[in-house]
Amino acid sequence: MNQSLMESRSIEGFRQCAADSNRELVRICNALAEYRAPLRSSLLSLLPFADMEIRNTPRALLVGSWGSEGLVSALTDALYRGASWEEALGAQTQELVERRIGAFYRQGHWSVFEFMGAQFIVECSRACHTQFIRHRLASYWSESQRYVDYTKRKIRFVVPVGFPEEPLRRAYEDYVKLREGFRPEYARMALPNAAAVLFAVQMNARELLLNFAPLRCAYTAQAEIRHVCWQMFAAAWRLWPVLAKLVWQDLPQLHRDFCTKVPRGEDCRLYAIKDAEEKHGPLPEKPWLAAAVAHGR
Repeated sequence: MNQSLMESRSIEGFRQCAADSNRELVRICNALAEYRAPLRSSLLSLLPFADMEIRNTPRALLVGSWGSEGLVSALTDALYRGASWEEALGAQTQELVERRIGAFYRQGHWSVFEFMGAQFIVECSRACHTQFIRHRLASYWSESQRYVDYTKRKIRFVVPVGFPEEPLRRAYEDYVKLREGFRPEYARMALPNAAAVLFAVQMNARELLLNFAPLRCAYTAQAEIRHVCWQMFAAAWRLWPVLAKLVWQDLPQLHRDFCTKVPRGEDCRLYAIKDAEEKHGPLPEKPWLAAAVAHGR
């Protein structure tokens, strides 16, 4: 068959079967490789990859919480003053709650913050997920690449701005090809660290704001997990505003490496945020900006 005619008919046939499974489309592309490599590349560029998504921004969605600053303050009345629970609840005012949370924080009496916590659904790369689960004072429930079949479900990749797409497309092509002879638990070995993982995580407020944030919101943390950390910090700001504002003010001092590699004269927090946004897109919310302005930072 004339080669140009073959190319024309192959491309047209490719468009007609675009609704078929990606596995079949990749098989066709691989078969065409023996005829002409550029044709295969052109066909791969046309591949719709309806079951593949590449994006720059990781996600952290607040899905639940427990406790509150008001609860911690009320427990103070019940446990230190002997008040009944009903009396303790009725005695709370915003001024009293702020004073007590501030006192607990300044005195290092941080165990009381374990009576507050939050639950998130996070989606980030496998590399980011691996860094996350090193924080053992948290609970995790993660998407299983062993059981999820990405020839039937959309596969996602999370990469920094400017990262080339072609290696990810090739990896997915290899995965689809492997699924012809292997179960997902083995085909997944071809997937890169950029493959997204959806997972549930819950942390108490002490772990989130006084351990996780000083480490992972810092400029020295990889930009992707730093982006997620600041998303979680914004959620914590809404849940526990008194404690979050106190932590915001002290972040550069809460870990000795928080300002490492930050240029002299820069605000370590804002510099870390700016860099994360340059690599992974804008944060959905930044409630600390008003606080930074108020304190002249």
